[in-house]
Amino acid sequence: MTIDDSFVVTPKACMRDHRCKSPGPLCALQLALMLTALASTPGLAEEALESANAPVATVNMDHSTFMPGEITVTPGTTVTWVNKESMPHTVVDLNRGFRSKILAKDGTFSFTFTNAGDYNYLCSIHPNMKGKVIVKPSAG
Repeated sequence: MTIDDSFVVTPKACMRDHRCKSPGPLCALQLALMLTALASTPGLAEEALESANAPVATVNMDHSTFMPGEITVTPGTTVTWVNKESMPHTVVDLNRGFRSKILAKDGTFSFTFTNAGDYNYLCSIHPNMKGKVIVKPSAG
């Protein structure tokens, strides 16, 4: 993998950008943060391959209801909620594991479930609108 020169931070560039006389702790911190971010980001091909093999599920929000209201998935499944109506909705885990922003019509929110368990959630705007994701390891 080659790194584009625009991502390279040199002491000279750091001094120019921050108008400092010598490379200091700020420049070193910026360089360390950037290198950490680059090292922790998977390659695009690897990310696409992983996501192509990962299980997915969809829950629609329509008529002030989550449809389906309860789903069972395996660990590693990404669930995507889609707001199908003009009324805004949210998706909020009762145990604070995930929380969407307000979703307008056709807005989506996705969460990948990695741990087995029951995840009860609701729409914080319409608290009577409830759903559940059950995560169970596959039997095989």
